[in-house]
Formats: sequence, C-alpha cells, structure tokens
Amino acid sequence: MIPHISYSQFNTHTQCPRSWYLGKQRRAEEKQTWYLPIGSAVHDMIEAYLDNEQVPKPSSSSAEIFFYPLILRQMAIEPDTSKWLAGGPKTAPITEDLALQQVKDCFEKAIDFLEEIEVWEVEYDASGNLPGLEVPVKAFVDIVGEHKKHGPTIVDWKTGSNKPKNNFQLETYRALTVETFPDLKSGLWAMLKPGASVARKIDLTDVDPAAVGAKYQEVYLQMTKKIYEAKPGFNCRFCFYQDSCLANAGPTKQAKYYDLSAEEGYLY
Repeated sequence: MIPHISYSQFNTHTQCPRSWYLGKQRRAEEKQTWYLPIGSAVHDMIEAYLDNEQVPKPSSSSAEIFFYPLILRQMAIEPDTSKWLAGGPKTAPITEDLALQQVKDCFEKAIDFLEEIEVWEVEYDASGNLPGLEVPVKAFVDIVGEHKKHGPTIVDWKTGSNKPKNNFQLETYRALTVETFPDLKSGLWAMLKPGASVARKIDLTDVDPAAVGAKYQEVYLQMTKKIYEAKPGFNCRFCFYQDSCLANAGPTKQAKYYDLSAEEGYLY
C-alpha cells in the first residue's frame, strides 16, 4: 500500500528504485550524515527567525542550539562520526566545525535573501491531488511570497553546492498551488552555501498540472509493480541505504536481512 507520493520519493525512485524500496518498503538502517543536519538546522533557524512569537530571534551565533541536538540524535544511532556521509571533496569533507560553519554561513545568506521578499507563507502545506494521479502528493513549500524583482514566487532553500539538475520540484509545487495562489508564476532555488550558484528565476508560467500528474503516475505505477532495479553509480556514495543494498554492499549480514528485492519484487 502506497498512501501518497512526494517529490523526494519520485526523485529517489527515478534515480534508483532499489534505494526507494529499501527506504520505504523495508525501512532499512540509514547511514547517518553531516549534510542532512546542516540543511535541517538552517531550515529550523529560518522558520524561527520568521516566527513573530520567537524571542529572541536566532542569529548565526546561536547556530549551535539548532545544530548540535541533531548531531547528538544521530550519534545515539551511530557514535562513530567517521562513518557518516559527508558532502564536499573526499580530501576535505564538510564535517565537525566545517559543518557548523556552513550552517552559520547559510543562515546569514538566507537573512540577506529574505530582505528581498515579502513572505506570505513558511513551510506551506501544498499537499493535494494532481490530475491523472491515483494518490495524493505530499509537499511542503519552504517560502511563498512576493520577491522585489521576480514578483509572486516559490522559494526552495538549498544548502548544497549544486542546483538541482531539473526544475521538477518547483514545477510540482506550482502544479499543486494553481488554485490557491494563481499568481505564482516563478520559482527560485535559493542557493545558500557560499560559492554556490546564485538563485535565478525559474519560469513556471506554463506548468501543466496534468503533465506533472502524469509523470508522477508513471513512477507510481513502477512502484506498485514492484520494480526494484538497482542503478549503481555516483549516487551510491551518498545513498542512505548503501550498507543495506546487496548490489552495493554485497551479501553482508545487514544487506541480506534488508534487501529482499529478489523475493519481493523484480530486479529489472
């Protein structure tokens, strides 16, 4: 039973159906990471900053308050932080103090960005149905508001170095907000990491909810058909379930326990 779909599920299944299976169907053990708490801490700080009832407002100097509890929670699962996944080059991964500094830098950049936008909604629940799609889409939009230059827009915070390879996440948000926010015709990838590409306007004028729904339906059908193909490649390095995947880890005790894809589905 697949009660709903999300862009994250769509993206994971598109890149590697086995990874989606291990995460959503088998609830496999996840690798702990440095980059997820970076993103979560920055998002939490921005929400607290925009909360009129939050006193005092967070600043970069209070990043530890948001970041360290997330790290401690992960250490309770895997105390050896050297086993955690980390972004950046292999020779200089973003860990420890570098990770905390990235939280501070990203938050400061977000505050500068917010000076250019009148915020209407924060973490807006855009979940709903799309034409031709059998299940609802679960979606939360980071920011909906009026940008000084780009007008009504959808903003998605990104704390990594690279912009997404396509704009389908923003297109999904637009398709789900056509009726509630009819004037939203643009989107922005708000790239917060220092040195990352600047946010550029994405034209969402011609987004067709039916076309977006059709793309989700195609992937949803693959999910229901139990197509659990493994697609080894670059993304294996950052996959949360790499140690639970027979295609990546081999016949280890952990992988043999979680990866029952040959018995429960199809590998093509």
